[in-house]
Amino acid sequence: MNKTENYIILKPISERFNRIAGEISDDDIDYIIKDEIRKQIATINFKYSIEDIISEYLDNNSDQIIDILKKSISQRLK
Repeated sequence: MNKTENYIILKPISERFNRIAGEISDDDIDYIIKDEIRKQIATINFKYSIEDIISEYLDNNSDQIIDILKKSISQRLK
């Protein structure tokens, strides 16, 4: 194709794109970006899930957690 044919074909598409792009607000763009980031994060396969990390922490620190809870409860009952 020559330049004139390209111009004739692409000009209406370009005008339409410009019109639509002009209607998108900054908030819309922010939402689109944040939504895409959320989707990508959701697809990341972490070696351990959050539940596994919390469970392991609780298993490894249960004595300390129980002591903290006992102290907190006794202080509130005073």
